[in-house]
Amino acid sequence: MQILRISYATSAYNEGQNLDEFYSRCKKSFEEIKAEWKDSFELTFTMVIVDNCSTDNTLGVLQNLVNADSRITGITNASNYGAEPSFAIALDEAAKDSDLIIFLCSDLQDPPELAVKMVRDLLLNEKYDACLSLKQKSSGGPLLRVSRHSYYKILGYSSRLQIVPDGFHGFGCFRTNVIRESLTYWNETGLNMRTCMSNASQTPTYIFYEQPDRLHGKSSYSILGYIQFATRTLLASDAAGSRLALSIGSTGLMVALGVAMFLLINYLSGNSKYQGGVPTVMALVIGSFGVQMLMFGVVSRQIEALRFHNFRPKVRNRRLKMNVE
Repeated sequence: MQILRISYATSAYNEGQNLDEFYSRCKKSFEEIKAEWKDSFELTFTMVIVDNCSTDNTLGVLQNLVNADSRITGITNASNYGAEPSFAIALDEAAKDSDLIIFLCSDLQDPPELAVKMVRDLLLNEKYDACLSLKQKSSGGPLLRVSRHSYYKILGYSSRLQIVPDGFHGFGCFRTNVIRESLTYWNETGLNMRTCMSNASQTPTYIFYEQPDRLHGKSSYSILGYIQFATRTLLASDAAGSRLALSIGSTGLMVALGVAMFLLINYLSGNSKYQGGVPTVMALVIGSFGVQMLMFGVVSRQIEALRFHNFRPKVRNRRLKMNVE
């Protein structure tokens, strides 16, 4: 019987109150998957949890989980490197020995129970390389939800491929080759992780869910942190700079041509009091400005691919060992 290796990957920052329930629900969802496909596959379960230098008891809870279940790989960062580097570490570890990787947040706002349907969708149709989960409704107040919706829209436009689905933040089930390609994108470009995952998923399928409210702990991002993260990821997207430059250049060119034509028509109609040759010089100067703006945009577009290369900072971490008493 064919072996199917399923891995759950996540990062945790101050999730000491959530990790036990998170593990329990992930394990339960795997048992449901195993029962559904027991006649077709021999399923194996692994889990990777990366502690991003939490300040609560997350590390202690994670160590207890590692002691209780040898299938869990626990990793702790030497410093708080942020959510995305921690996610990258978890995904890289999970990709070493798995066929399907379920990526989700440990705060329980990504329901682990959805893994049953995600795995089913991929196993029933081999043409799909990923199942992406899209939030139809996110937690938080109306202003926060509108801000997130706007961010997803702008993020999609700032990606050259423009395939970042509205409501996708990384939660999904992926074939291992998709995760490896996502990590290659992430390591060698300025793209954020959800953009890398979207671009690496060539034939995805989608499921929709409503994000539950967070019950324990708090997000690692403050309001200011969210703004800084959103601004940084949008500016670092693969097409953000070039599209902004092209927009400015094209607009400048159109305005310059419009002003030049107005001056020329005004002069030819006899309504201008300028001396001979002045409108022509003004039109040439303005037109030259517009062409320069367009050239600025084109050159910016050409150097966009060279803007980032292997600039990700290195992180230090250690693997937790099982304590046997």
